[in-house]
Amino acid sequence: MAVIKYETPDGPIEYDVAASKISYEEETEHWRVKAGEKNGRDVYELIPRERVFSVQVAGAKKGTSVTRTK
Repeated sequence: MAVIKYETPDGPIEYDVAASKISYEEETEHWRVKAGEKNGRDVYELIPRERVFSVQVAGAKKGTSVTRTK
């Protein structure tokens, strides 16, 4: 399970997703969250690092826990 907390134009959001559906892209400095599927293709939301308050990932592949904050 993963929880990402970030700022939107409408205020802060806390989003729960499976740990396998969230990753950080070093190259673009965005958090990548799988938001669903459309027409058989994965749809991702890209969240800029500066908008993210915190990310907690528990049980990611090896039972680890990661927290990243500003």
